[in-house]
Amino acid sequence: MRLVNKKQLSKWLRDVAILRWCMKIVARLWAPRQCVGAVGAVLNSAGQVLLVEHLFRTDFPWGLPGGWIERGENPRDTVRREIEEELQIQVEVRDLLCSEQVGLVARSTHPRHLGLGYYCRYISGECAISTEVLSAQWVDALAIQQELAPFQSKAIALARQVFDREQAG
Repeated sequence: MRLVNKKQLSKWLRDVAILRWCMKIVARLWAPRQCVGAVGAVLNSAGQVLLVEHLFRTDFPWGLPGGWIERGENPRDTVRREIEEELQIQVEVRDLLCSEQVGLVARSTHPRHLGLGYYCRYISGECAISTEVLSAQWVDALAIQQELAPFQSKAIALARQVFDREQAG
């Protein structure tokens, strides 16, 4: 016979602070951890996408602006913060376009991580390059010449579809 049934245990965990604290410690020790990055497919009024050449991206130097999500941070805020820090421009972060596991290639220095791609619209400001960025350019989203990470190419294609729907209707 069981000493404690599951319903009673559940009630104790909700009602007894010390038990909740113990469960929090157990969860932190055994729960899996996942790095999460967020990027923004920033489109201007002409349908061009903003690409940046990143100093620290060794696998695909050119790509979308963004960065690692800080503990407790909303991913949309990450995108906005990273773009403002790296490029000194203002954007409106709109829809989540895609999310997927980002793996490694031979030149990767980043860990495997969950990538989130957001649709963003440019609001204002002139690109001012930070220490993390080598260069930035607005390019035709339908004719990108740079080699991009597959996840970021997917985010750009999806962003362009959203942009085209907005323009049509």
